[in-house]
Amino acid sequence: MQTMRGALAILVVALAGGSTASAQPGVTGALDPPLSPRNANYTIAARLDPATRTITGTAVITWRNTTTRPAADLQFHLYWNAWKNPQSTFMRERTLGFPGPSVDRRRRAPNDWGRIDITSIAVTSAGAASTDLTASKRFIAPDDDNANDETVMSVPLPRAAEPGATATITIAWTAHVPRTFARTGAIGNFFFIAQWFPKLGVLQEDGWNCHQFHSGTEFFSDYGVYDVSLTVPAGWPVGASILRRTFS
Repeated sequence: MQTMRGALAILVVALAGGSTASAQPGVTGALDPPLSPRNANYTIAARLDPATRTITGTAVITWRNTTTRPAADLQFHLYWNAWKNPQSTFMRERTLGFPGPSVDRRRRAPNDWGRIDITSIAVTSAGAASTDLTASKRFIAPDDDNANDETVMSVPLPRAAEPGATATITIAWTAHVPRTFARTGAIGNFFFIAQWFPKLGVLQEDGWNCHQFHSGTEFFSDYGVYDVSLTVPAGWPVGASILRRTFS
């Protein structure tokens, strides 16, 4: 197996507004200050099993509340659940936009659908012990109340995160790679992957900006630094959408 740190290899990150590199040296040689708040930082380790078309991963996310309001919960995007069943909001909208038998929505084998299953989540805040919140996670549908849509997950906090407070979130998941949907999927030994990990929404002054995955959507996230280790089969060509990467 080969491991890559600092980038996502086959697993391409599509992070609107995200930062994947450290501050660059200026003319004087000193590091320039960051141009973004970088308040949602990810350390991710993931393994791709092509035989089962699964990705298993863990992430440690350091998140800071940059608003002036307390946060009673955390909200995450689970984009791949848009392809979990034909009743998701994404698939309903795709049906309306592209009616007809050619649409890739219903005539798929069970293994051709995708999903992301959260196996554990715990939160640590300053001065407090880690709290296992796995049992309290739930799906919400803030845009259309679709009970069959599982692309947004809410996790209530044991104590509200006050303005300026920092929380460390440890999360584990297993994702099933679908046969290709929108910009994501596998055919044979070719994997093109985006938005594959649990990603925090953006807390704004009026609450969480964490929309469901719609068929015409784009992506919005906080700035952050990503440190990613990815294990893939030995000898596989690896491509990534960042500038700096090392292999071992």
